[in-house]
Parts: sequence; C-alpha cells; structure tokens
Amino acid sequence: MKTSFICFPIPMDFNRNTNERGTLAVISDALPQLNESAQKAARYILNQPRETINLTITELSKRVGVSEASIVRFAQSIGYTGFHALKIALAEDIVSPMLLVHEDLGPDDSASDAVQKAMTAGMRSMEDTVRILDPAILEAAIAAIIAARQIELFASGNSIPLAMDLNFRLTKIGLRSRFSIDPTIQEMYASLTSSEDVALGISHTGSSKDTVYALQLAQQRGARTLCITNHSDSPITRVADLCLFTSTRISHFREEEMASNLATLALIEALFVGICVKRSDESEKAAFKTMHATQHRKY
Repeated sequence: MKTSFICFPIPMDFNRNTNERGTLAVISDALPQLNESAQKAARYILNQPRETINLTITELSKRVGVSEASIVRFAQSIGYTGFHALKIALAEDIVSPMLLVHEDLGPDDSASDAVQKAMTAGMRSMEDTVRILDPAILEAAIAAIIAARQIELFASGNSIPLAMDLNFRLTKIGLRSRFSIDPTIQEMYASLTSSEDVALGISHTGSSKDTVYALQLAQQRGARTLCITNHSDSPITRVADLCLFTSTRISHFREEEMASNLATLALIEALFVGICVKRSDESEKAAFKTMHATQHRKY
C-alpha cells in the first residue's frame, strides 16, 4: 500500500533558487518530496506546460483529479503565493526561450549571451522540427532507403559534414551508400543511378545549384529522390519524391546557423534509427563486422 505524506514546503534554499532555475526545473526537483495529490498536479504541468498556462484552477483540478486547495498548496510548497503566480512564472519559463530564438545576436551581446541564444535556438529548432515532421513521409523514406540497391548522397557547402555523417552511418550498418565532396563526382554518381536506387539531397536553403542538379539527374534516371531542407517551396523540393523538412530561422549574422545543422542531424538520426529498427538483424550483424574491422584504430 502506498503511504500518503503531508505536503510540506520545500526547504528554503530550494525556494531561493526558484526564479533562477525556472519553474519546470523547480517542479521536477520537488516531485519526490510531494504528496500524491501534489504529484498528480506536478506531473500534469511537467507533461503539459503550455496547456496549463491557459487553464483556470478549476479546469486543472478537474483534469488532474485533485481539489483546488491541493493545487494551491502545491504551488505554495514550491515557493509561489498561489496557482496564478505559478502560471505567470510558468509562462515566462516557456515563452522566454521562444522569444530568445527570434532575438538576433547583437554587437553588444556578451559571450555568455551569444552561447545562450545559440543553444536555445538549437533546442527550439529541434523541437519545432519534431512538431512539423510527417511520420508517413519519414516511414516512406526509411522504406525507400532500405529497399535501395545503391544510396547516393548529394550535398554542398555547410551540408557536406551532414552527408558525410549519414554516409558513415549507413555504411556502418551494411547499406551501399556513397558520397563525394566533389560536385562533379556527385553528378557522375547521379547519372549512373537507376530505378533500383535512392538519391538523397541535403540542403538547408533548398537552393544549392549543385545539389539540386545532381538530384534532378538522379530523378531523370528513374531513381527515387529524397531531400532534407528547411524550405517547403524551394528548388530541391521540385526534384524530390519525398521531402523531410526542418524548422529553423536564419540569423542576420550567419547565413547558415548551428540550429539548422542540429535540426538536420535530428532528422538524420530519425532516419538511421528507423532503418536500424526495420532491419535490426542485418544492421546488427553489419555493425559487428565493421566495428571488428576497424577496432585496431582505437587504443
């Protein structure tokens, strides 16, 4: 039988850091110390923070299944005067990072400000990318890659390291993947594709001429074409059968943001994990062979 504990205020040093740490962090840390009713409210808020800020205390109590008084006591126990004060702090906790993404780097920003903005933009880009991801397109892309005789990867500029990473991963699990940083060789690879092959172009802007041209060549040869880009209405989408989109914003100081690479890496990770799951036995065997063949390179 679960023992019920009386909800008690968090120690003073915990409350002192409430504003500095953020409401969600405070609630998460307080969770083990709360009674059953307070834990129900805490878990709901942690899982549904945006919904919570739009609820009245009556609405929240009905959704959570606890009394309004329990919610007030919970808010007070983590350092707030009541539920309304908690909601205000929670809104600031959620909204501030979003505003930070829209706020560009300025010449007067300190190094710590720049790091905070860059990291927040990166995290937000990955969250937004997951939000707009079409699971059906992802599944179709995974199936196409698995079924391909040969996988050709096309990228230029800032997208080259991303294509190299994907090529490394696919090769490691036994798929026939190929990438060259030379755009001429990419075009040669594209010209030799067939309906049995898949061609994947990576371009944040979707307007890289070399990448678009190589993907177009592959499409003309009958290959299944895929792209990863940030813009739904860009040249690369017009030569791709399947499009996976990231969601990032360009900085005035940097044409290509770290955030765009992080979002693309997240999609690459999703593709790779999906492929491994769908062909788990083959991937595991190939990974063992490739790791065994290269283990002499590690101490």
